[in-house]
Amino acid sequence: MATPTSAAAVVAALSGNAFVTILKFIAFFLSGSGAMLSEAIHSVADTGNQLLLYVGLKRADKEADDRFHYGYGGERFVFGILSAAGIFFVGCGITLFHGISSLVTPHTPHLTATTFGVLGASFLIEGSVLLYAVRRVRGEKGELPFFTYVRRHADPATVAILLEDSAAVLGLLLAAGGIYLSYVTGNPMFDAIGSIVVGLLLGLVAFYLVRENRELLLGRAVPEGIEDKFKETILDQPSVRSVRDVKTRQLTPEAFLFKAEITLDPDFMAEQLGKALPADPADLHKARTLRRFVSATTDLIATQVASIELAVVAAIPQARHIDLEIAHPEKYSDDEELA
Repeated sequence: MATPTSAAAVVAALSGNAFVTILKFIAFFLSGSGAMLSEAIHSVADTGNQLLLYVGLKRADKEADDRFHYGYGGERFVFGILSAAGIFFVGCGITLFHGISSLVTPHTPHLTATTFGVLGASFLIEGSVLLYAVRRVRGEKGELPFFTYVRRHADPATVAILLEDSAAVLGLLLAAGGIYLSYVTGNPMFDAIGSIVVGLLLGLVAFYLVRENRELLLGRAVPEGIEDKFKETILDQPSVRSVRDVKTRQLTPEAFLFKAEITLDPDFMAEQLGKALPADPADLHKARTLRRFVSATTDLIATQVASIELAVVAAIPQARHIDLEIAHPEKYSDDEELA
């Protein structure tokens, strides 16, 4: 399930950008500014992308079924890539094309107080949405530094909103600078350059988001330090002698998959099984006694595995799927380093 921060940030950004898009197009039709058109296209791309992110979050909330045993959490990564593609082709591509066209065939924009008023209103709205997303993340990050949390633990949808809104605010400043210089100097080149810089900025955002969502779709390992905590938690159990062949995967930012091969401690197991031995050694040869002893052995192994899994979940709440394989004690030498 998506975090409340992700859903709230996406809804806030979607609402804010839809309103800002209308304002920017009005300003473009009134001024003919290339940079303002770039900003309007930027907002169209942002609105569409945030709609995709919202759809992805909703689809990711579907429960696991017979077709997808680990659930639909990966939907948010698929829609995250679609959103990033929209930023690249619509936001970056069209904005760059328009900016370069304005350089080749410049035209002087008709700038009025309305143009700068729209820029100011857009800046306030975009800035408020960005501030809202930042505050939501700060309330969720715990003791981690803000950027460490965003880079390693935050939901991709939250990261996308932070990046898109940061790019929107910075883009507005760049567009305003280009428009102002064109207004002061009468040279439309500055307006076109502002458009090109905004396009390049969107291209960088799109590249980063595609890379992040691609890694998560491929099955990126859990964040740094969590695998070590997983191994330490297992080794802290008295029934475990060693752990090896650890593999991890982030199914979603809130759900991790762990796999490991463990060797149970023979002394611990012997001590526990000793309680199941009959008082009379001769009874060991009886079929009923042997069945009880075998049952006690399998019950002990199952109990210890369940105990290990509970300890892992207590230490790592995101551990939703834990796959432990039992290795034969004699498979590895006594002097093998425990890891």
